[in-house]
Amino acid sequence: MRTSKRGNVRTLTSEYMEQQTLLHEHKLRRRKGLIRRLTFFGCLIMGFFIFTGITLYNQHTLINEQELEKQQLEDKLLELENEEQNLKEEIELLHDPDYIAEIARRDFYLTKPGETLFQLPRSSSSD
Repeated sequence: MRTSKRGNVRTLTSEYMEQQTLLHEHKLRRRKGLIRRLTFFGCLIMGFFIFTGITLYNQHTLINEQELEKQQLEDKLLELENEEQNLKEEIELLHDPDYIAEIARRDFYLTKPGETLFQLPRSSSSD
């Protein structure tokens, strides 16, 4: 019985109803466009943040590698400066005639006139 009554109901088509329907459709289209724009700009911003993050990570890695290389080079420089200082000291010693005589006796077994050279057998380190 109820279905028969609904079948007889007539839909009203007035100017106001048409305006409201058009207004509702217009709002839906604008809302859809807003969602699309926000999604697009959100994706752009996310892309920017991802690009920035990757760039910062790469730069951080590069800086760490360069700091490590710098530390290694500073250590090598310090070692070379110590070696230079030792060589300068040896040059100063080589200008001393007594040091040269000592090296000649030790390395080349040279003696002064009237000196006798005694060679002792080297003792083993098992004592």
